[in-house]
Amino acid sequence: MNILIVDDDRFVLEGIRQGIDWDTMPFEQVYMVQSVKKAKEILQSVPVDILVSDIEMPHESGLDLLRWANGQEITLQNIFLTSYAEFSYAQEAVALGSFHYFLKPIEYSELREIILKAAKKAAVNRQSQRYQQYWLDNQKNLRDHFWRELITRGEEAAWAGFSGGQLPYSGADRFLLLLFSLSYRESEELWRDSMREYAFKNVAEELFQCPGFCLESVVATGQDRYFLALRETPPGGDRGEILQRARRLIGEYNRHFNCDLCCLAGRPEPLSGVGSSARKLLDTRKAALSYWNEVLPMEEFSPPRAEYRPPNLEQIAIMFGAGSRESLHRALREYLEQMERARGATEETLKNLRYDMIQLVFAKLSEEQIEARRLFSGPTAARLERESLGSARAMQRYLFYLFDVAFDYGNFVQDNRSVAERLKEYIEKHLGENISRTTLAEEVYLNPDYLARLFKQEMGVSIAAYLLERRMERARYLLQETQKPISQIAEELGYENSSYFSKLFRKTYGVTPHELREGAEGTAAARI
Repeated sequence: MNILIVDDDRFVLEGIRQGIDWDTMPFEQVYMVQSVKKAKEILQSVPVDILVSDIEMPHESGLDLLRWANGQEITLQNIFLTSYAEFSYAQEAVALGSFHYFLKPIEYSELREIILKAAKKAAVNRQSQRYQQYWLDNQKNLRDHFWRELITRGEEAAWAGFSGGQLPYSGADRFLLLLFSLSYRESEELWRDSMREYAFKNVAEELFQCPGFCLESVVATGQDRYFLALRETPPGGDRGEILQRARRLIGEYNRHFNCDLCCLAGRPEPLSGVGSSARKLLDTRKAALSYWNEVLPMEEFSPPRAEYRPPNLEQIAIMFGAGSRESLHRALREYLEQMERARGATEETLKNLRYDMIQLVFAKLSEEQIEARRLFSGPTAARLERESLGSARAMQRYLFYLFDVAFDYGNFVQDNRSVAERLKEYIEKHLGENISRTTLAEEVYLNPDYLARLFKQEMGVSIAAYLLERRMERARYLLQETQKPISQIAEELGYENSSYFSKLFRKTYGVTPHELREGAEGTAAARI
């Protein structure tokens, strides 16, 4: 479901953007434009269910827009905004089939409720023969979408896209949620994301087809966590059989996928309670990350309260400063294993540990003039950091990566020649671009001032002088070996002003580019 908001006042649009929490609303896209012309372009290119439009706008009004949409047979739930309580406006808005008429200034909470009512009406209106056929043809995908919305965003978002009769559920139905958490013992790049999700769903769909329950959907929520939504058929199914199958799934994964699992099991309840049950399961899991290869019924399980006890930070800092990679790995591994044995791994304790380690690493790199935030800005660092709060094992992988990259790059920076060579390679490939100390510093993750001193110490000239020298040498080659116009050569080397380029060239070689080229041509003619 999409919504389009039209107002020629950008401050009104920005107010609506910030005044309503759109993440809790049932919309895939929220479009905002400042003219009727732009609004028509959107209405002609994408499906829009709800239109919120100012009436008084230059050139064409909101009434004109709705009149045009009606002529195009575009079905919309329209909400008008206006600064004037004009009866004629309200009268025409009603005649055009407007859903609501709203006077400025806007109360965002009230506008939100009106939009939600319009969304529900739009969902009902979707129940056409074509939409019903679409539902029949795509029942599994739409059911999976419903459960994903219900578990990750709540009841309101889940129901917004569906109307009565589209889902095969009734008030008498009861549903059981299982939350599985996975922890792979090895991190392999080829065994990630979609492949892991695909494998888990296949195993779950095979194991949980049993009398008394129907597997409605498997919902991935990130950090290798999956919800299984099961419907009792009929009510009063054997939950014990489901828990037994959960234990079997854990055993299959232990043997075949080199992976540990934990299952938290809710109790059967009506559909209206599923969203809150999902949140409770997730919160419980975040407080119980030390539990693996167990099936834990929620009514029997309460995770112990864990306090964060940091490792010996002084000892770790000494090992880090001394470059003792293996000793540091061993200390971190032993600390995390002890945390697991004491049932102390929770999302909160792991988050505190990650903070302490990042602070330690970043402080050390800063002393070495290395820009740590840039060094760890790549996709691998982002993925490992994102996964690190899922288990102690995932945290270990992230911390090992953090320290290993810091070790390797610290060794690289200590070799001035290696840094200078990388900068020279970069300059050669980007001679025609705007290169500065900051640009080069970002390439090697170093402080710009420190980099400038390091480069001059190694090369004997400043970065600016070296860059000028290389550009002039390239220019001389192109002038002598090609027929490219002088203005084109200047542009290729990053000089927009040909006169300035000629001035620098003459200062370097004692002749202008034109004189050099004429001299080269004269020499060639004399040889002939």
